This record gives sequence, C-alpha cells and structure tokens, in this order.
Amino acid sequence: MIINPSAHTMIPRGNTLRNRPYTRRPLAFSMPGGRLLWYGVTKVLLFSSVLLFVCSFLTIGAVERVNGEIEKATVIHQELVNANVLLRAQKARLFSSTEIGKIAGQELALYLPESGQYQKF
Repeated sequence: MIINPSAHTMIPRGNTLRNRPYTRRPLAFSMPGGRLLWYGVTKVLLFSSVLLFVCSFLTIGAVERVNGEIEKATVIHQELVNANVLLRAQKARLFSSTEIGKIAGQELALYLPESGQYQKF
C-alpha cells in the first residue's frame, strides 16, 4: 500500500468538465432549412394566428350588427305589408257600388231611379 500519493505520476483525465470543449449533443432529427428558418416560420405563424383571431372577432361583430339591421327591416316590412292589406280592403270597400251610391246621394243628391220612375221605349 502506498501512503504517499505524490509518488505516482499524474495523468490528467480527459473526461473532466474543464478539459472538455463545449459541444452540443447530436439531435435525433434535423429540421430542413435550419433552425433560423423555423424561428422565422414560427413567428409568422404566430402573428398570422393572432391576426386571424382578431379578424374573426371583428367579423362576428359585423355579422351581429347586420343581423340586427335585418331584423329591424323585417319588422318594418311586415308593418308595411299589414298597412297595405288594410288599405286594399278600404279601397275595395270604397269602390263598391253600394258605397258609391251612398256617397253620390249624400254629396251630389244623385239616386238610382226606382222601377216606376222610368219607362222603356
């Protein structure tokens, strides 16, 4: 047994962390185009997805506004259709022969002759 370790020659070990140069371990797969290209692609895709989200949010708001305007226009259209039906009924009533005879008698004093008031030649 050797008690004095200085008697042995020192052989520097090659696997110490200080002596080993900094190297990366090899990747399991490599990306085509390199890492910088994929960083750029990732940034573009992230920006595009955010932009797409904002555009879809704005589009949904525009669709809701248009749907509200369509509902308002539908209500106005239905009111106009109902008013049109009432006006046509009133026109038909005013142009009936009994109504015309009644108005002619009141305004112009014109009446239809009865069977004894006229003779045929």
